[in-house]
Amino acid sequence: MAIPKHGLVIIALLLTTIILETGNFSRHFLPVQHEEEHFVSHIREKRTVTTDQWNYIIEVVVYVPNVETIQQIRSALNATSFPKALDNSTEISDINITTVCSRKIEAGFQCRCEEHFALPNSICVTYRACDGISSGICKCIHGIPADGQFCQSISALLTQVEYAVDVELNVTDIETVDYLRSLLKSGAFTLALGPTVNVTHIDITTVCFPNGTNFQCRCEEQYVWSHDNCITYGACDEIIGDTCGCINSIPTNGQYCQPQTAPPVVYEYVISIELNTTDVAVIERLRNISYPIRITVDVQVSELNISTVCSPSSAGYQCRCEDQYRWSCDQCLQYGSCDNITEDTCGCISAIPPDGQHCQPADQHNSTTGVITTAVTTTTTTIGTSNTKATTTTTDTTRVPPTISTTTDSPTEFNVEMSVELNKTYTDDLNNASSFAYKDLRKNIRTVLLNQYKGITGFVNVSVTGFREGSIITDFDILTTEINPSEVDTANKNLPEAMRPIASVIGSVTALFNSKFKKASQTRIIPPSPLLTGEPMKLMCEDNLNEAVMTGSVWKLNGKKIKIDGRITKTDSGLTSSLQIEKVILRDIGRYECTLTGGIITFSQKGDVTDITQAPNIRLQREVNAKCKEGETQPLQCCVQSPYKIEWVGVDSTPVDGGNCIKYDYEFESCSVAKEIVFICKVKDQSNQDQTRLNVFIDDVVCNDHLYGDGQEGDISSIQCDEGLAGFKKAQCQLSREWKLLEDTCIVAEINELLIASANLNEETVPDFVANLSMIVRNEQTQVSDSPATISAIVDIIGNIANIGDEISASDIKDVLETVDVIIGDDSRESWEFLNANETRNSSSSLLGSLETLASGLVDEVNFTTPRIILNSTTFNNSFMANLNSSVFLELPDDPNLINVFITTITFPTLNNVMPARNSSLFNTTSNETVINAAVVLVQINMNETIQNVTLRYRKLNKSLSQVPQCVFWNFTLFNNLGGWDDEGCTFVSDINDIVTCNCNHLTSFSILMATDIPPGLGVALDIITYVGVAISLASLVICLIIEGYVWKAITRNSTAFMRHVSIINTALSLLIANICFIIGASIANNPLENPGENFVVPVGPCSTATFFMHFFYLAVFFWMLVSGLLLFYRTVMVFSHMSRSTMLGIGFLLGYGCPLIIAVITVAVTAPGNGYIRKDEACWLNWLETHALLALVIPALLIVSINLVIVIVVLFKMLRRGVGDAAQTDERHTLVVILRCVVILTPLFGLTWALGIGTMISSTNKGIHIAFAFFNSLQGFFILVFGTLLDSKIRSILSRKIPTSSTGSNNTTRSTSGGIASHSGLSWINRLRGRRYMYHVSEAANSRSNGASESFSNI
Repeated sequence: MAIPKHGLVIIALLLTTIILETGNFSRHFLPVQHEEEHFVSHIREKRTVTTDQWNYIIEVVVYVPNVETIQQIRSALNATSFPKALDNSTEISDINITTVCSRKIEAGFQCRCEEHFALPNSICVTYRACDGISSGICKCIHGIPADGQFCQSISALLTQVEYAVDVELNVTDIETVDYLRSLLKSGAFTLALGPTVNVTHIDITTVCFPNGTNFQCRCEEQYVWSHDNCITYGACDEIIGDTCGCINSIPTNGQYCQPQTAPPVVYEYVISIELNTTDVAVIERLRNISYPIRITVDVQVSELNISTVCSPSSAGYQCRCEDQYRWSCDQCLQYGSCDNITEDTCGCISAIPPDGQHCQPADQHNSTTGVITTAVTTTTTTIGTSNTKATTTTTDTTRVPPTISTTTDSPTEFNVEMSVELNKTYTDDLNNASSFAYKDLRKNIRTVLLNQYKGITGFVNVSVTGFREGSIITDFDILTTEINPSEVDTANKNLPEAMRPIASVIGSVTALFNSKFKKASQTRIIPPSPLLTGEPMKLMCEDNLNEAVMTGSVWKLNGKKIKIDGRITKTDSGLTSSLQIEKVILRDIGRYECTLTGGIITFSQKGDVTDITQAPNIRLQREVNAKCKEGETQPLQCCVQSPYKIEWVGVDSTPVDGGNCIKYDYEFESCSVAKEIVFICKVKDQSNQDQTRLNVFIDDVVCNDHLYGDGQEGDISSIQCDEGLAGFKKAQCQLSREWKLLEDTCIVAEINELLIASANLNEETVPDFVANLSMIVRNEQTQVSDSPATISAIVDIIGNIANIGDEISASDIKDVLETVDVIIGDDSRESWEFLNANETRNSSSSLLGSLETLASGLVDEVNFTTPRIILNSTTFNNSFMANLNSSVFLELPDDPNLINVFITTITFPTLNNVMPARNSSLFNTTSNETVINAAVVLVQINMNETIQNVTLRYRKLNKSLSQVPQCVFWNFTLFNNLGGWDDEGCTFVSDINDIVTCNCNHLTSFSILMATDIPPGLGVALDIITYVGVAISLASLVICLIIEGYVWKAITRNSTAFMRHVSIINTALSLLIANICFIIGASIANNPLENPGENFVVPVGPCSTATFFMHFFYLAVFFWMLVSGLLLFYRTVMVFSHMSRSTMLGIGFLLGYGCPLIIAVITVAVTAPGNGYIRKDEACWLNWLETHALLALVIPALLIVSINLVIVIVVLFKMLRRGVGDAAQTDERHTLVVILRCVVILTPLFGLTWALGIGTMISSTNKGIHIAFAFFNSLQGFFILVFGTLLDSKIRSILSRKIPTSSTGSNNTTRSTSGGIASHSGLSWINRLRGRRYMYHVSEAANSRSNGASESFSNI
């Protein structure tokens, strides 16, 4: 019969009700009780769950006739929501079908588990699983379990349970134990005992062995005996932390060593006790009790404070608070205050509060506590009947297992660290705490110490903490609840006699007390924290132990002694020592320790300083200059680092850059007069502020720059540094319309802190400091290289390091050299140039001096290399020879006095970026006159004698320099101690194959100097030649153009003559404009010889413009020369071809101006984006060092010169062949004159003299090449006039006809033909210029228009 819907649920509920009412529980009812957790009775809190609630698991077996019924039961359960309440105290929380058993005809019964249920392994094995056993469980078995067990929750079955099993093994051979140890330590141990049981690990915990008449049981590593076992059976070693490692018996209760755990956690309980007494003396006795009081091994009373005393008064009772306790404001008002209410508290009320309240600590009324970490309860105890009540507060400290990680600031025991030196030989075994020698000596000494110090007041324990070498220095600690210096002193004096059986005592016993007071008594910080960097900090240390005045004090930070100097001062007075730090930095964070000496016990106190924060770094433009323009605005920006926020005072601003920067746009209203306005930028919620001074002017702008803005001559502009840097940049507007940098203080903030900290370095703190310095510099190398102030600070830091001690370790100097490696690279060249321009301080000389000092203090042999530095230090005898790197070779010849000499060499291949090239004869030597042309090598030895013979061989850095090198060393005393290169004691030996050999009679830092570009003594002469030649050239070009215009119509009647004179005119015009641009460029740039001491950096904008036009028109000169050459080639070689005048003119202009324009534009496009188009200093001209932009002129020029040379050779060859055909009519002399005329005219005209420029690059110090190049190039215009115009016979003929005859009045003139002119012409001075008396005609037919060679030649 089918069960109706929900029927099964109703049956189950009724069945449950009946069972609960009758109380008849069968074995299938499994009660699960909510047991109460065990708390100490006096601290139990109210529970939110009733303690008498029980859970029962009821198993019900239901017999059904068919499978459909089971499915109906499932559906009914799924449709029912739980829990179901049966009455007010009973409910059914859940019903699940676990097992379904059915008959199988062929195999009896099968029981299958429902989803989420399974059978355990034992049932699966006993009744044969029908679906396989996995992970120790199965879902189906063949049979119904006879014991009534059914399927269980899979999660419960799969829950792993771990058992610790103790096994006792009896062996007679100790080697068996050792073998077992080695076997267990060899690796992970696993052993499967069945499908569900695994042995995960095996440890030996305890080894017991006979010891005379008894046994000793020792614990293995990581195991200990409990405190009770140590006391019951007697510890055979020291009891430390209430545990020991050895006992003198086998425990009868079968216990063994237990795993060593973390030290027990100390819990602090504050207990309030109400005491009723009629005897006031009882209260006084309570005040005078000494604490702590030990109640049990794990419990002690640490302190007792009387908080409230209530006594009868005329109006009832008055309850007065003791010192440091107060009544709250509510109680003062509710019960009436019997004294004044101050700060919302009072000290007396006129009643006993009925709710049991009492006075509370005064600081609780003035502060807010965040998290309560101790459990507090109040217990009222009545002792007799009286009219006086005293409420006392006690603190119990209980040791419990470390289930909660909680600590306390109130220690109950004091520890005195002591040491004594024994006249006994120290062995290595005493450094091993597990060795027999260590344990035996520790046991014997502890026995003596225990007998000697157990009599002092408050003694708790004594322990030996270790042994140190120096005979044998024994360190031990005395643990006591009270320190009486006189008792400790007496025990110390008696200790040598008590120690005599072990060894005699050397010297006296030293004692040190480490104060571990409450926070209020620890090292104090004045003013209150938190502090900002730059503010002062004062730490105080007071000895409250000894009575005698201290004789000295030592302060340490993070365990290392603090150097008292500069910003850190110390003051000792009486029993107090104070440490004053003027300007704190982040490196001042850490644990401070002061040690006061002079008393019986040395007093030590420690405190942590953690609340130091980086001060705000306000970045703004301190000086801004702006041209007044009505209606326009001037933006003003102010920034600060996160998490600070800033604001402009008194004006509205808008945030930018994520809120860490703000901007204010000042609007110009009236521009009638100049004015000055100050704006203040302030950090919110801080006193830090800075200001911007806006100078508004109305006159014309002189200087304009995207960094420094607008300005007039003499104006100062001060701008902020980049993010991450502190400081400013200050520049002044110059008459040259450029801003000149006056001051750059931008410095990396971390480096600035290291600079401040370096002033207080000592030998102990140097290793960590230099490692930190190296790491910071390498991480910030880009900002470091670009910041002169940062590099200068690093130099000062290295100087401070060099002044500490006489020696430096290999690791320390490696860190220093890694730091130096960053600041001497090519990226830092401009920063060093700025630093070296300072005539009152020289960072480069300071750096080299510090490195020499450090090298002289190196005592370890080391070889170390960075990308830019090579360090070698070694020991040698008699002689030394070394190839320091591929560019420097050092040799010290054989000397019998050189025995066991330690030599250090440091090679700097790139120190030419750092050191200025000034020498003893010239201070302001510029880089274009003298350079360091080799690596700088530093040589130091550890002997007082002077080495008289040192040979060095250098490989040149710039092999193109050939002037005699100067062998020099760095003399730190030159130029008022600024330093410079000096050649005293150093001699130049040879310069062979770019290897320069020098010999010196002393050791220091060496290199070589060489001249570059123009030789020093030639500059003035070349300038004179250039300026005079350019003047003549300009005048000649103007005359040339005038003459060409004057005779234009007469000489351009055929196409060949037309193109020949077009070429001459455009060549002259291009050269004229190029020379004018040259003069303009020379006026823009400052020349070192003409403007000593000036800024030689050229202005980019004007100089780039002048350079572009010079480049373009000089190229045009060459290309018009190429047009002339091609015209000559065309009319001489291609005799029978014909080209129209317009075609030739188009080709000429395309070559003459089109090609130069393309080359000039491409050069700008390629080099200008990287600031490599022009030179950076001294002259407006194409760049050579960085981008080789000069090649854009040199290569086309050389190519054109080469092409014209080929044309000249071809034309001469053709002319000579034709000249041979006419040999019957001309003699040999006429042929020579024709050849000479071709060479004299074509060579200067086609610019072959420009090839001398290549010579100046190849041999930059050759005076003859420089003079020839300057002479021929500056007179190009003159050459064009003479050889291109005046030597043209046809032009001379035209000019002679138009020039009046001489004063003789003769009318008989001799006419010239197209080939020449008579010797009596009015232009006879030209004949004298040409250097000959007679003229020869090339063509005798004046009106001939033949296409022969004579016509071709005469029309050129």
